[in-house]
Amino acid sequence: MQRKGLKLMPKELRSFIEQLELQGAEEWIRIKKKVSPKYEATAILFKLEGQAKYPAVYFEKIDGFSIPAIINVHATRKRLALALDVEEGELVEEYRRRESARIPPESVREGPVKEVIHVGTDVDLNRLPLFTHFDINTAPYITAGIVVARDPLSQVRNLSFNRGMLVGKNRLHTHLAPGMHLSRCQRNAEERDEPLEIAIVLGVHPAFSIGALALVPFDVDEYDVIGSMLREPVPLVKCETVDLEVPANAEIVLEGKILPHVREDEGPFGEYSGHSVGVDKHHVIEISAITQRQSPIYQDVFTGHSEHRLMGAIPRESAIFKAVKAVAPGTRAVHMPVSGCCRFHCYISLDKRSEGEVRNAVFAALAADLYLKLVVVVDSDIDVYNEREVLWAMANRFQGDRDILVIPNCQGSEVDPSAKKGGITTKMAIDATQKGKELPKRLRVPPEVAERIKIEDYLE
Repeated sequence: MQRKGLKLMPKELRSFIEQLELQGAEEWIRIKKKVSPKYEATAILFKLEGQAKYPAVYFEKIDGFSIPAIINVHATRKRLALALDVEEGELVEEYRRRESARIPPESVREGPVKEVIHVGTDVDLNRLPLFTHFDINTAPYITAGIVVARDPLSQVRNLSFNRGMLVGKNRLHTHLAPGMHLSRCQRNAEERDEPLEIAIVLGVHPAFSIGALALVPFDVDEYDVIGSMLREPVPLVKCETVDLEVPANAEIVLEGKILPHVREDEGPFGEYSGHSVGVDKHHVIEISAITQRQSPIYQDVFTGHSEHRLMGAIPRESAIFKAVKAVAPGTRAVHMPVSGCCRFHCYISLDKRSEGEVRNAVFAALAADLYLKLVVVVDSDIDVYNEREVLWAMANRFQGDRDILVIPNCQGSEVDPSAKKGGITTKMAIDATQKGKELPKRLRVPPEVAERIKIEDYLE
């Protein structure tokens, strides 16, 4: 069925692609040659990453499919800052400000995502160019799907990223992480012997994506948070086969339900740690409708690599900063480096007012994020976004017999390959701040000179 689409909204995947095209090859590459969705696209991304290049890659021709695809949209902090229209150094602060601002969505009658509608026997997930990224995968996966659900008890809407393993034309297997909001919604439905109605949103502006990853309380409608990230209300249209609302300007939406009391094999899957998780009994999704634009763009996430890690880092840095700032007012910055998978390691800079403040900061950070297993605290003169500076602080301000805190047998991430069964791990903190006596001054060029000198003026 065809429906006439409305004028495109300004904040959507396509408008962001237009912005990227103006940024040059550092941020955007268009591949015109036909590529296979099985391994070949991933191999291209691997090659680029090996050259320390992380552009968003647009594949015009996917072998066997009529739909183009884009991968790696969220792979650099610069691009995420572009999505929020701020300088890179202001990214986390601006995210934190918008997270609490909240702009409710607005209902609209129609939108581009309703230009083509497939229901009933016309539903076929095999029309979508789902990627097989790694040799461990036994099936293609949806990796950029944002699941919309409504808690059957509170009626509050939740949005979250969840993978989907293709097992049939209208069937996916998925993993619901224990303790996460979607898992709670599903459990509440299952206790009533009911399926949980969901919609899977594909192809959105990156500000929408990182808004969907916000670490907000269960009773917060995450469309409100996403609206504040976009700085405009999210236009929502009603679904065709489930009682939910989805973004009118998405590229593709899959409607369906998570079946109660049904678990089937899912996996292996490449996780953010860079390792695979194995096969286990997980939840089953039945798809009842696919709605899309007339000529949609399929969006995928490069799992296990910078994009997968970084898009979750910004909300976590924001949450940890707020927690640490509450107990250590001198906190200046929090950074979760890609080298620590943007989950396991955290660097904190602060103006230390007392020696005990470091431990307060450590415990607040560990309490704020279950997955953390290493916290390094440095003074405010250290740039936590520059790992060389953090390591310099460890080399010059840290002693192993004095400045290490080790906490064994803690709950951590099940994805951590070094953890015990169930994600039981040892957590550690390093105090790399100055202690007691005055240390020698660091070697620095006078700031006014450093500011004045432009290196390009001295190079031919």
